[in-house]
Amino acid sequence: MPGFFEAFKNFPEPKKVVSKVTIDGRVFEVSAELFKQIQKHGEQEYTVKNDKIVMKPRSPARSKHPVLAKGENGHNLLDGNMFWPTDKVDGGYEWTK
Repeated sequence: MPGFFEAFKNFPEPKKVVSKVTIDGRVFEVSAELFKQIQKHGEQEYTVKNDKIVMKPRSPARSKHPVLAKGENGHNLLDGNMFWPTDKVDGGYEWTK
């Protein structure tokens, strides 16, 4: 195998991959760690403030679940188990928001 080691020495260095993301219509070169984080959450979840890439603030969940509480008209529960209503009574338990 004549010439193999000479060719191997002359082999060009591999090009380094530059991580680029597009946020708000602008292309940025970012570190590998920030690139992974942006890919995890999605580019639409980030914005640019003072020439820095920051995550958009998230609004808290607004769904409210009904709660079992004593009311004017409600159900009588067998051993306090909400899955076993026995009969309708005044002042029993009812689902409220």
